[in-house]
Amino acid sequence: MQSKTKSALETLRERLTNGHYALGARLPSERSLCAALGISRSGLRKVLSRLEAEDLVWRHVGKGTFAGPRPALGSESFRIVTSKTNPLEIMEARLMLEPHIAAAAAQRASFQEIERLALCAKRNHEANDLETNEKWDVLFHETLVIATRNSLLIALYGGISKMRLSDEWCLRKQQWITPENWESFKKQHGSVVQAVRERDEAGAEKAMHEHLISVRQHIQSTYL
Repeated sequence: MQSKTKSALETLRERLTNGHYALGARLPSERSLCAALGISRSGLRKVLSRLEAEDLVWRHVGKGTFAGPRPALGSESFRIVTSKTNPLEIMEARLMLEPHIAAAAAQRASFQEIERLALCAKRNHEANDLETNEKWDVLFHETLVIATRNSLLIALYGGISKMRLSDEWCLRKQQWITPENWESFKKQHGSVVQAVRERDEAGAEKAMHEHLISVRQHIQSTYL
């Protein structure tokens, strides 16, 4: 791979792992990327092929290139249940899945995924409003599931992420989120990142379980 192409690969990889392109976002057109990166179309296609092999992008013929791994077949079926569930059901499902997801991520996450996880945690804690906080919180948890390399888990969690965009979820989060809770979640996310970085599967599972128990307790308080 020529030096210009290598440089473009590193630049685009950095943008995909530091949150410049949100998970699922469509990348600029090939023409725009070539102009921005200073490479030919053939060079860009080599770059995209390498990034696709790393599960950092996926390409849809006729529609473009998207950030993140290719969605698993059948993930659209989650749209059916989004309007029928509620925050307590979402938390029950998350408690069943995410501690094990965190453990698998501790075993399988790449260096780039660990750095993205840490970045998502940092941006989440620096957020000045609820919408930005929720965006980076979702990306934090999605980064963990992507690191499992399990297409079914990625599809399942994609459904959960969509449900977290519901009006009821956002309304209830507004009721219980406080500066004190925000600071508590900062520490909990930090514990998850540290365990994943240290390849501590049991520690990652425990840290995620404790985090989700805390979230569930706050959500339950809004039903009282």
